[in-house]
This record gives sequence, structure tokens and C-alpha cells, in this order.
Amino acid sequence: METLTIRNLPNKAERAKIGKAARSIYEPLQKILEKDHWGEYIAINVKSGDYAVSASHEDAAKQMYAKYPGEIPFVIRIGYRAVYHFGGSGLNDGKRS
Repeated sequence: METLTIRNLPNKAERAKIGKAARSIYEPLQKILEKDHWGEYIAINVKSGDYAVSASHEDAAKQMYAKYPGEIPFVIRIGYRAVYHFGGSGLNDGKRS
């Protein structure tokens, strides 16, 4: 697995493009995933559309690194706006619909 450094991270414009692509893959799956995987993590390979779901962001990302070496997956916490947050709660105030 490639170690990420400041030199090989995508720039701001590239990150925005990757994020938009990842969300377009995630959105159709969102309601289905929220029912059984609320609070877990989805790592998405935006080039293939493939993804992995796990209770830890590290494990989800490692699954994608194993399948797609050298490609950085985009990780989303299922049911939340951000992977990490301070205080607050998930979408729907933690209530699953």
C-alpha cells in the first residue's frame, strides 16, 4: 500500500472532483446502506464504481487498496455528512428511517 504524503495527495480541485464522483456512486445506495450499516464506512473506488463496507474506515479502505493498488479510495461514514465530527449527530439526528 502506498504511503500518502503531501506530495502525492490530490489537489483541492481533484479532491472535489473525486468527492463528487464518489457521492454520485453512494447516493443511490444510501437508503439501503443506512438500514443495515448506519455508522459504518463505505470506501469507494471512483474509477470502477466498486466499494467495500466495514465497521472501520481502515478496513474498508484496505479492502479497496487490496483490489486496486495505488488508487486512493474515497471513504464516507454511512448516515453522516462527514467521516469524523465533533459533537452533533448523524443525519436524521441519529434516527434511522
